[in-house]
Amino acid sequence: MNDPGRLHDQLALGQSKLRASFGSSPLRTLKPGELLAAAGSSDSIYRLRTGWACQFHDLDSGRRLILDICLPGDTIGLDAGMCTRAPEILTLTAANIDAIPAKELFELMADRRVALYISFLFSQRQRRTDRLITAMSCLDSRGRLGMMLLDFYTRLRRRKIISGLSYNFPLTQVQIGNYLGLTVVHVNRVLRWLRDERIVDLEKHCVTILDLERLALLAKNGGAASSRATSRALGLSEAAE
Repeated sequence: MNDPGRLHDQLALGQSKLRASFGSSPLRTLKPGELLAAAGSSDSIYRLRTGWACQFHDLDSGRRLILDICLPGDTIGLDAGMCTRAPEILTLTAANIDAIPAKELFELMADRRVALYISFLFSQRQRRTDRLITAMSCLDSRGRLGMMLLDFYTRLRRRKIISGLSYNFPLTQVQIGNYLGLTVVHVNRVLRWLRDERIVDLEKHCVTILDLERLALLAKNGGAASSRATSRALGLSEAAE
């Protein structure tokens, strides 16, 4: 399995078989704000054909933590039957989904190609989690927003859902805060800054990336790096900052 070409072929076959199983299940249409699964109660996994959703936990304090944002094409609920308390899943927009019972998934995973593809999906989700934790630990509020907006753009473009620099963005400022560990005041302030700096404009639930290079820099290094880049562009020295 060290041959990259063979690994790619095995993943593609596993993906095809899983998609065929999803395709044979009835299509469900959900409204915004509907639960796909309550905490720990899901016995199915889902494919999000259209729409956005999120996985979350509600704390005893009443605060909601959004753990992952799910985009069209994502497979959701892989924790079904694998842990004692899987996250809850909520639609953020109207959505069309397919479902496979967890028991059927385990049977499908008897095919090592499907098992390999499921492992790949888990690794993708873990990378998103790692990016989020790193951003919350190391980046300021500007960097966290930049990381999130760049991540959504990259995922949507990779799946050929978008081709330009704009995409629909259904999250509210409260939901952004619940995802990035920020207050609504911080979120509002950073969104205004991104617009004033001509990096990203968010208006009427539509994100337009105005400067992809600066957004990528922001997502990597936070607002300090962006400020230095702006100063250099204006001809200011480091000492003058």
